[in-house]
Amino acid sequence: MTNADPRKLLVLAFDSPLRAQEAFLAVTRLTGEGHLLVQDAVFIQKREDGKVRVTETLDISPGDAALNGSLWGALIGTIVAGPVGLLAGGALSAGIGALVAKFTDIGVPDGKVEEIGKALEPSTTALALLVSHIDEAALTDELRRFTGATLVQTDLSADMVERLRGALSSRTQ
Repeated sequence: MTNADPRKLLVLAFDSPLRAQEAFLAVTRLTGEGHLLVQDAVFIQKREDGKVRVTETLDISPGDAALNGSLWGALIGTIVAGPVGLLAGGALSAGIGALVAKFTDIGVPDGKVEEIGKALEPSTTALALLVSHIDEAALTDELRRFTGATLVQTDLSADMVERLRGALSSRTQ
């Protein structure tokens, strides 16, 4: 049994947020068709003034985790200790849920997102994808639709990088 992580990072930069969203929808469709599995997707937009806006699609926010934790804790607390358990279980579980979410990063690492944001040109949006189980031919064919996008960073094989760069630079007829 190997400990190698099958997930691969693929970061594409686009000249508009809409184009990045179109690419995300295309990748989502590929996932639905069984051509790859998206573990996480993060939009990183660098505005003209240089400020970076990050939109994550997978990581649980501390607020969401606190809400979910408090609901489950209140339910279990009520069953075990009645009305007092409702308050104690809800409060305790909310705090634990928020802490777990704060220190758990299951998708594209936050440090990597920050690094990409700093490297982007102003007025550019990057789509950072953490993917696995990749049908390389299907991904290459789909990316041909996004001529002009730039492959910013990836840990895919050198051969696959060549094919993706070719797809992004080719002109569709």
